[in-house]
Amino acid sequence: MITIKKYRLIAVAVMACGYLLSGCESFLEEAVYTEYDPAKLLQTEEGINSVLVSAYGELQFKGNNREFNHTFAEFPTDIALESGGGFEREAVLFMNFQWDESHAFFSNSWSKMYRAIRNANSLLDNIGLATSLPEQRLAELTAEARFIRAAAYFHLYDLFGPVPLITTSETLDMEPVRPSEADFSAFLTAELRAAADALPAVQDMIGKATKGAALAVLCKFYLNTKQWQLSADAADELIGLGQYGLFGAIEELFTVDNETNAEFIYTHPYLPLSGFGNTYMAHAFPPNYPVLPNWENYGAQYRTYTSFVKSFEPGDRRLRMFLTEYTTIQGQQVQLVEDEQGRPLDNARSFKYVPDPSAINAFHGNDCPIIRYADILLSKAEALNELNGPTDDALALLNDIRERAGVSLLTLDNVPTPADFRDAVLRERGWEFFSEGLRRQDLVRHGQFIGSAIARGKAAKPHHVRYPIPRRELEANQQLTQNEGYD
Repeated sequence: MITIKKYRLIAVAVMACGYLLSGCESFLEEAVYTEYDPAKLLQTEEGINSVLVSAYGELQFKGNNREFNHTFAEFPTDIALESGGGFEREAVLFMNFQWDESHAFFSNSWSKMYRAIRNANSLLDNIGLATSLPEQRLAELTAEARFIRAAAYFHLYDLFGPVPLITTSETLDMEPVRPSEADFSAFLTAELRAAADALPAVQDMIGKATKGAALAVLCKFYLNTKQWQLSADAADELIGLGQYGLFGAIEELFTVDNETNAEFIYTHPYLPLSGFGNTYMAHAFPPNYPVLPNWENYGAQYRTYTSFVKSFEPGDRRLRMFLTEYTTIQGQQVQLVEDEQGRPLDNARSFKYVPDPSAINAFHGNDCPIIRYADILLSKAEALNELNGPTDDALALLNDIRERAGVSLLTLDNVPTPADFRDAVLRERGWEFFSEGLRRQDLVRHGQFIGSAIARGKAAKPHHVRYPIPRRELEANQQLTQNEGYD
């Protein structure tokens, strides 16, 4: 199946050929190829798709996977750490809660998401020009743009809280203010609802917005803002589509051969090409690991805390995704969990993204799921517990995940109170979604992000549950207000 990335490469090549072959009659009449003219480009579905592909390219974590999924989402938590290479000087700031508003990662992520929003707005402002398209098809393309815009705002909210809502490319407001939590939530949920109502259940390309993807983001936004009933309702609607299910062998879910499985709902696709690949494994290979000749092993090392590895039940199939020992290319046996005296080494490696045999240097083709079906089941279980306490229905959802992992099933006697069930869900989410960029938001939602960090000796403060608005944005917009604690 073709992916967004492949389509984008083809589009760029075609455009480049067109530029090279075009000529001009005189200097004054020379065509300007770098100027975007929506009145001409957006009259056809081909033109609309070219803008959509550009918007998807900004929305996806290509080039920012290291920041979104790991630096922001796991290094400040109880799962992962980093050492070595030039990247260590950046990672250590997040491991030790020493970041500030001047860090380039914040401004880069802000700009990337707002570029996706800009491209989606441009399409939404002008899509009515495509008068020759059937009404239903026009509605689907419009819904894709609304999904992209909403998904970008979802990512921004996860990092910074409510951010300025720019809903048109024709705005004259150069200094938009931050909306209230209520206004931001109302806009985002309305956009996702509208997108879900119009999007098809299945698309022709991996990575494009679907009805399930819109419902999944809606479910997770409701969950993270503790709108429990609405989260459970969105989960039910998604489950009712009948499009998704748990993949049988969890340890094989993230291989390149299994990318088109029914568990991945909302995915960012990758290709084994420079600039388009998943670079996770280049950071996960330990020193002198016997890599293939076409793989690359970075000096920057993603590691896993021993306490997290040892928290799994023995026999948990998800433990198979960790490298706990290996033989170097020199024949030396290396332990990664504990030394001979039983002291933690904090050096196990997550091999969840099983190395791609066809990788080119650091760039592997493993797609990155943003939301998968297991997440929806656990989200619904969590929401039901917050609404009604432990019930058979909530427990069955939790046990679906545990059964797939090959661990003991829980009974209501194991989780007799809402607090017990809440803790069980949080533990399960850690075991299920490590290396997927969800740990920070889960700990924040459960009120354990700061306490967990303090217990590890970090200088975490209550305001660290949100990252700071980038300094560059504050300097450019005098109406922007900084998040509490960063002034």
